[in-house]
Amino acid sequence: MILFKRNLLELILLSVLLCFSTNILASAANDDFVTAAEKGRAAFVSDLLKTNDYEQEELNAALIAGVKKGNAKIVQDLLEAGADVHVIAENGYTMLMQASRDGREAVVETLLAAGVEVNVRAADNITALMLASEKNRQQVVQLLIAAKADVNAAQENGMTALMMASQNGFRNIVQALIDANADVNASMDIGATSLMLAAQHGHLGAIYALLAAGADVNAKAVNGITALGLASRHKHAESIKLLKEAGAR
Repeated sequence: MILFKRNLLELILLSVLLCFSTNILASAANDDFVTAAEKGRAAFVSDLLKTNDYEQEELNAALIAGVKKGNAKIVQDLLEAGADVHVIAENGYTMLMQASRDGREAVVETLLAAGVEVNVRAADNITALMLASEKNRQQVVQLLIAAKADVNAAQENGMTALMMASQNGFRNIVQALIDANADVNASMDIGATSLMLAAQHGHLGAIYALLAAGADVNAKAVNGITALGLASRHKHAESIKLLKEAGAR
């Protein structure tokens, strides 16, 4: 009887240890899976997907890691395995926003081909196109425009992708947005326009592109200041000359 109880106790203990070991191994496998995506180990991720069944949460975590790494092959494999193309990262960005901001052209193409919504907004109303425009991601901007991104979408303060590009002096993106029918005379809640933002920072290329597209050279902000006033305040001599030649007063 004593021997029986002893054997029973050993069996119970062994079962507990096996269960504990299994959980540890499963957790380690999941960690390896996401870590492989973080490190861009496409072949390893592919092998893991073939030999393991992952929960949705694990697939999504690996997708976020793969997008941040910029590995289109990993992203494609994870999407095919059931990862959610519309998952939101901890920073509040969609996968398209993250890839667009980081200039990951191949990943952006993969996400668009998978049917991701191009005009989704983050909590601050920012879009993938705005993020790409702000970071001078020229090829991504072209991809997003081709995918029917809203070039006139605005944040709560009225800031648009064109304003972001103008403010930073990204001439090529300014032109791409203009060619896609961005409103050159849209204004923020303080009345600032793309031309004012470009003039404030002395970005001649952006100023020229905006004027050529019909930007109102004498538009006034809420406080009454104009593009010329801003260029003068910040002593941008060449910008002042260009604005005056365009009729600024």
